[in-house]
Amino acid sequence: MAQLDPKQGEREYYARVGEAEIQRAFGKPFTDRKCEWDLGNITAIFHLIGEPPGRIIELGCGVGWLSIMLARRGFDVVGVDISPDAIAAGEAQRDALGLSRLDFQVADYENLEADDASFDAAIFFSSLHHAEDEAAAMRNAYRILKPNGTLIAFEPGTGHGGTESSRKAVQEFGVHEKDMPIAKIIALGDQAGFRRHLKLPEPWDFLRTVYRPSYAKATSSGDLRNRFRLGVFRAFRRFFFQREDQSFVVLWK
Repeated sequence: MAQLDPKQGEREYYARVGEAEIQRAFGKPFTDRKCEWDLGNITAIFHLIGEPPGRIIELGCGVGWLSIMLARRGFDVVGVDISPDAIAAGEAQRDALGLSRLDFQVADYENLEADDASFDAAIFFSSLHHAEDEAAAMRNAYRILKPNGTLIAFEPGTGHGGTESSRKAVQEFGVHEKDMPIAKIIALGDQAGFRRHLKLPEPWDFLRTVYRPSYAKATSSGDLRNRFRLGVFRAFRRFFFQREDQSFVVLWK
């Protein structure tokens, strides 16, 4: 049954889903049905934040699989989540891997206690749509970023809150699921004080038009070239005519 307080559902989620789901989360991106999508987005994150060193915070990190990847890359990382069970699992995994650059904290990203201007980059990776007050979350992200700091937001977009899986999660676990279209993220960023933003196509949707298994079905060298040219054309079309549900946004302080 759904909780009256969405935050309570978020706090208790990992305690209720059980160990098997926690281990599946640690296996991401490879255990995710959208593995290729995740891998493309992770690659985009690494390119956008540049080379280490740098201090990064993941807001709503869950068990911390992405935070772990960032720490293994060489960044100093803080992963925050409202769920004590998620953070405990993340800390155990961190300790097993010996990642001294990674710190996990039980915290509400709508009301962080982190110092002002203390991070080079912040990431919402499919987590902002769980906020009760997304404007407060965005204000906190702005506050803790250094001047010219980067905020990267990958969110499920329009229609997410009405999907069967979202309705089931709300009913069963009392979590907060909502639409989080890019236009709303940009508006929240403007209100928080971010001075620039850029909407970009999600890499997987862009690349899958070129890297296609259907090449194997080509009947001749000419057919293969035509298939490749068509893929390149579709890729450029997707780049210049981005769909809102296949894009993400980067904001700069």
